[in-house]
Amino acid sequence: MKLIERYIFRRALAFSAGSLAALVLIVWIVQVLQRLDIVRTSATAAGDIVWIALMLMPDLAAGVLPFAILIGAIQTLNSLNADSERAVIAASGGSRMVISKPILILAFVASALTLLNSHIVGPAASSAFQNGIRTINADAISLFLQPGRFEQVQDGLVMSIDEARGPNVRGLFLADTRDPTLDLTYFAREAHIVEREGQSYLVLDDGQLHRKRNADGSVSIIEFQTYAFDLANLRPVETRDWVRMSERSTRELLNPDPNDRVYQLHPNRFTEELAQRRSDWLYPLAFALWALVVAGHPRTNRQGPGPAMAMGLAGALALKALGFVSLSLVSDDPRYTAAVYGLPIGAIAFDLWLLWRNVNVTEMRAIRALTECARWIGRYLQRLMPGGAATGGASS
Repeated sequence: MKLIERYIFRRALAFSAGSLAALVLIVWIVQVLQRLDIVRTSATAAGDIVWIALMLMPDLAAGVLPFAILIGAIQTLNSLNADSERAVIAASGGSRMVISKPILILAFVASALTLLNSHIVGPAASSAFQNGIRTINADAISLFLQPGRFEQVQDGLVMSIDEARGPNVRGLFLADTRDPTLDLTYFAREAHIVEREGQSYLVLDDGQLHRKRNADGSVSIIEFQTYAFDLANLRPVETRDWVRMSERSTRELLNPDPNDRVYQLHPNRFTEELAQRRSDWLYPLAFALWALVVAGHPRTNRQGPGPAMAMGLAGALALKALGFVSLSLVSDDPRYTAAVYGLPIGAIAFDLWLLWRNVNVTEMRAIRALTECARWIGRYLQRLMPGGAATGGASS
């Protein structure tokens, strides 16, 4: 890279890294706070919570990385305009590739990291996280639940046992009110913690399930011989889905076991997970190109950086939302897989076309009208605030 390209690359890298750190920290704190209830279940959980929480980092970082690239690229381009560096580059005969090349290199690096996380780091971290939760809950049941006492293991989840001998429990009672529409109560003569494929599960034997619908108060009673719970969230194992899709390796998704119960009942879930892993890496490229479209043109300081950032975030959120919707439809109809790939690829092609045509979207008549409307609303709201009129009068 040339000197000016290295300069732009360093600024974009710094802004993107700062945005990534802030976004990951916010999302990580929210996720950790949702799971702090596991610390109450055992003394050892407090020591394990840091390691378990760290296992959330790879997927969280990969999820917000495209937005960090977008924000970092727009901030870089806005700062170049604010310092008149973008106008100097254009006036000196510098091509748009001088601006685009460092942004695209950063985007390709982000795409490579996303691809690595999707196929290698992410599944391993997800498996380690779920196994850590399972271990803590297994310890809580086998070591720390006191016979005859009702303990709140999680919010809305109460458990009691008659006797515990290591991984074996006699007389288990479990009340689950986490679903506001349905109350579930489990009684089991015996329960034991089993290891399957390197993971721990709670299996109830010879019991009953009392299911009460809160809407009409109706109660149904189901007798069972065995009932399995995933100790990661203490919910029933759906269709013997002993391993979550996010924990399965890409090789296992590509070549599933024909005898796998989940694959037999829900083959589209494998297609959905594969489509997500194969398409996530396209979003950093799409977002970086979109940043060049909305903020790559020279402009005066009077035009301001607000429209570029607003358009950048609005377009990125719309594309990502459509991606989530299309991905959720794959489990019902695998033909939507084409939309999962087509959305980011189409966005990349559209951005390249806009760059090739040198279209300045922030100067389009409709966008300028929306910008002026937003500014008018902002000034109106400012006048409504205490002291707003006085400030406005002083400034005039």
